[in-house]
Amino acid sequence: MATASDIEEIARRYLRDFPKFFQTSFTVVGRTYELGQINVDSDSLWVALFDGATTQELNADQYDLDERNGVLRLLTLPSGNQTVMVEGYYYEWVTPGDLSFYAHHAIEKHVHTINAPLEALAPVVIDTIGMAAVVETLWALMTEYSRDIDVITSESVHIPASQRFRMVQSLLQFWDNEYRTAAKALNIGLERLEVLNLRRVSRLTNRLVPLYKAKELGDYSPMERIWPPIDDGTIEIEEGGDSLREDVYVDTTPPSGLTTTSPYFPPAQGASSVAYY
Repeated sequence: MATASDIEEIARRYLRDFPKFFQTSFTVVGRTYELGQINVDSDSLWVALFDGATTQELNADQYDLDERNGVLRLLTLPSGNQTVMVEGYYYEWVTPGDLSFYAHHAIEKHVHTINAPLEALAPVVIDTIGMAAVVETLWALMTEYSRDIDVITSESVHIPASQRFRMVQSLLQFWDNEYRTAAKALNIGLERLEVLNLRRVSRLTNRLVPLYKAKELGDYSPMERIWPPIDDGTIEIEEGGDSLREDVYVDTTPPSGLTTTSPYFPPAQGASSVAYY
């Protein structure tokens, strides 16, 4: 059974954004220190104070970590003869928390139209949702990198800072095409195609004409009625509970003018039979 963690792992592998190890140390000067790396993984971070003889490991509630900017802030000021030691992993593009956010959005866009839980989906569908998470991630990165501006000085120094934006833009176009191709082939996502049956309303009773499942020629089994949901012409944006149907079976006489191969048993003596359509 697939989970949201599997979607994140697929997206992480497609992005090739694997964790990288780093370690650094600081002489105690204040409480705030820049780790030199961005997108730091808070779960793998190890922080300790070393006084030349013993090492005191700090718990997560003894410091604050700015994951995206790689800034560590101690809640208590250590003594001047101590050294702050930090070890952990970082990512080049997105933190695990951000990737979880993008994967959640990709999952919601597909589960909403498939009407099936994530755990019941086939592996090829899970892989396609992982590509959708990659597209969501690259959209966010392109938005962030759009603030990069090229620098050209009078000394003919050119810094093409927008090159990173163009690189991510080309990656986004590639993965968006790959995702759309797979999504159309599997008929999933927000552009999913659905085949519907048009319903006719009787002019005499103003009721919907019933629908029955199609059968092969020579199939004399009883006719099975279809109960499609009746909508009001709007897209549902709220999740509604399943109501218990009490009109699944109505014992009535078949209407005149229609032929059926289903067995018909007339009502008992004195009972009335009314056709509801």
